[in-house]
Amino acid sequence: MPLPPFPIPLPLVRAGLGLRRRVLDVADLVLPAEGALWDLVAGMQRTMLAGVLVTSGLADALGERARDPGVLASELELETGVTIRVLRAAAASRLVRFDGEGRVRLSRIGAPLRTDHPRSIASWAAYVAAPANFRGYAELEAQLREGAEPSGHRRAFGNSTWEYFGEHPEEGARFGRAMRELTAIDVAALARRYPWPHRGVICDVAGGIGTLLAAIMKRRPSARGILVDSPDVLAEAESFLRSQGLAERVERRPGDLFGELDVRADVYVMKWILHDWSDAACRDILARVRATMPAGARVLTIDQHQAPDWPSPVTSMVDLHMLIDCDGGRERSPGEVHELMRDAGLHPGRVRHAGLHMLVEGVAS
Repeated sequence: MPLPPFPIPLPLVRAGLGLRRRVLDVADLVLPAEGALWDLVAGMQRTMLAGVLVTSGLADALGERARDPGVLASELELETGVTIRVLRAAAASRLVRFDGEGRVRLSRIGAPLRTDHPRSIASWAAYVAAPANFRGYAELEAQLREGAEPSGHRRAFGNSTWEYFGEHPEEGARFGRAMRELTAIDVAALARRYPWPHRGVICDVAGGIGTLLAAIMKRRPSARGILVDSPDVLAEAESFLRSQGLAERVERRPGDLFGELDVRADVYVMKWILHDWSDAACRDILARVRATMPAGARVLTIDQHQAPDWPSPVTSMVDLHMLIDCDGGRERSPGEVHELMRDAGLHPGRVRHAGLHMLVEGVAS
């Protein structure tokens, strides 16, 4: 769930989500159970609608204005009749609204489907609606009967999600943009939530183009950064870090989660890394980081907090996606992450929260 630019206590987030759930439960009382269930099952169609509003260009063409559907269809070289039917279904799904003159505009909740929206999740919507995801989810019953591994994606395609992205670079690039979108929304709160060193070295392991690291560097003007990722991602990071005025303060180093890591830093941060992997793979990743850490250095993992006694409408759905998309991937509790850290030779440190995110610390002795 996207965060405002300041950390919100976890109990407050839970209270807000609980209130929304109760409001929806009350709203469902006006329908028979099968009617409310019908609406719930239409979720696949809404996902596809959100995705096609992005990939067709409709969301960007609408912008912040009300537009005539026929003009939109002509402008984007879409079939007019189908365009109107799609927009009508999108209106029923509260993504767009029609006015009294038959013009259509994005609704408040549909507006982040624009790529230029300040809190856009356009690439995420397009990624979730991609055919590959639906093929993976089609394997859910097989996982129910046979076990979590192999993942739904591997059952469908015979390879991992990461190998699939390597073979389909356009889809991999869309996923990368989606991760950057979500991180950009959350980054201000996460950068404020942890006591980053003022003059030390902060290493972001598999940190993409450096979205989180850039936010941390701006809060710690005397600190230095090291960004570790694949060479092609680091090539993208060069222009981003330069645009942030950080090219000279952040060193870019090619690296692999499962390769040798030779980086000396005060803090090693891994955002949305462990939840992609099985417990065994997480121990391996953490052990490789531990092997390069000087005494007293800290590793900080950032994932969503999966509490065993609270089915979160956000985290539990992300956890389901990890089940489908990643071999052994899952959201965890702070205690489960600390156990993995102990196995890798790290001492458990503090646990902090920013919304549904948990920042779990391990310390090298």
